[in-house]
Amino acid sequence: MFGYYVPYDPTSWASLEAQADKIDYVAAQWVWIDACGNLSSQDDLTLLRFARAKGIRVLPSLLTDSGWMNHRLLTDEPTTARAIQNLVDYVVDVGYDGLDLDLEGVNATDRAVYTAFVARLSAALHKKGKLLTAALPAKASDVTTGWAGAFEYAALAPHLDLAVIMTYAYTTSSTPPGSTAPHDWVDRVISYVTTQMPPQKVLPGIAFYGYDWNVTTGGKARALRYPQAAALSDKYGVPITLDTTSRSATFTYTARAGDVPPPDPKLPALDHEIKTRSRPPCPVATATPSPAPTPRPSPTPPPVQQHVVWLEDAKSVLQRVNLAEKHRTGGIATWRLGQEDSGVWAVIREYRQGR
Repeated sequence: MFGYYVPYDPTSWASLEAQADKIDYVAAQWVWIDACGNLSSQDDLTLLRFARAKGIRVLPSLLTDSGWMNHRLLTDEPTTARAIQNLVDYVVDVGYDGLDLDLEGVNATDRAVYTAFVARLSAALHKKGKLLTAALPAKASDVTTGWAGAFEYAALAPHLDLAVIMTYAYTTSSTPPGSTAPHDWVDRVISYVTTQMPPQKVLPGIAFYGYDWNVTTGGKARALRYPQAAALSDKYGVPITLDTTSRSATFTYTARAGDVPPPDPKLPALDHEIKTRSRPPCPVATATPSPAPTPRPSPTPPPVQQHVVWLEDAKSVLQRVNLAEKHRTGGIATWRLGQEDSGVWAVIREYRQGR
């Protein structure tokens, strides 16, 4: 069980602390890189000590989401070399078990240089006895364009200790409503991936989140943790059901203009020991973002508004765990700790006991 952790939401810690006996790896998003290959981080030493005591391996997860930034890291040799050296030194200095690489938005044309970067980083980490894992976009064939085009599973396999396949985000907040991880799509993705790399290296990702689409007014969906979705279900008196086609959880409700969503109780901020790492100045100019569009006046909202919610609950997670068992993968991964239906942990416990 490989769980992603975020420091900005205390529910991530609450989940880790309560379910530590069911978690093998924690990938923590608290390290960042700039266009010069320099790092900054907010390392949670309290979490690190807790994980050590529980036998959980900790990997900082390096997330990027800029095609421009990724291209520079992968193609500018001085930056590439500096980034790899800094990442290895960081992992060794803090005492992590390895590194999780989550470069998102890599240009499809950077396919070869991404693989080369992973190979160099892997060799450098393995030389120090450290692991390299990576989060990879999901695809059911070797497409070479689009979001997943840069990621060649077969070429990456020899260099990765584990590959988290992001078998979610089939729909997003910007798409029409639907399951984020339709069962047949997840099945096809895992079936393909396990022909490209050893199944024991493959960790299918399971979404712990959902979306609420207002299909009357349109626009982006609102992201939800499971407890928020359950509160909506209770407020409007509609059950959460398992869709027989996608095998994801869903419900619909009717709201009135001005309805306020149920409050999402906030946990207090964590009082953890944090080690701050600052990076030196980088003289490289970053890409200039496009100017924000001029806001338009909001129309008068319709008095009655239909909503559709899609999410994953314990029943739908079981369906995806069964696919991991079917394809004999090395385990499962989750995005992310703190968003889940508490019932998923019984499913995960049984899955681990059966391995």
